[in-house]
Amino acid sequence: MTLFDILSDDERIIVLSDRGEGMLYTWNQSLTLQCWELRGWANWEEVDIQTLHDEPRDFDAARKAAIKWSMV
Repeated sequence: MTLFDILSDDERIIVLSDRGEGMLYTWNQSLTLQCWELRGWANWEEVDIQTLHDEPRDFDAARKAAIKWSMV
């Protein structure tokens, strides 16, 4: 998937990125976080997914959940 594919139709929001690791964390604006890894020049592959128990109320709460998840 390209970055455009990941973000198309406003279905996901990037809440965390790690340039050094080539990782993106997205939030579907509900209960799901996804972890994407850059494979090649512009190909992103979903490598993990997490369903949260409580829906984050906003971007900041989703970002905090992604940061916590990335440290595991």
